[in-house]
Amino acid sequence: MTALRKAIEQGKLDQFIAEHEGEIGDRDAFEATLRSMAGKSKEVPEASSPDDCDD
Repeated sequence: MTALRKAIEQGKLDQFIAEHEGEIGDRDAFEATLRSMAGKSKEVPEASSPDDCDD
């Protein structure tokens, strides 16, 4: 088992976790990635009412 995606597809996530137990990643990089993804969706502009039509 080498890839997380493959483990998920094959239903072997527990095996993947067991094989990678004890591995340490870059916590700062991980947290920076999460922060960059969280709450960054663009605000949707308010829709105009039918009365405001420029036709």
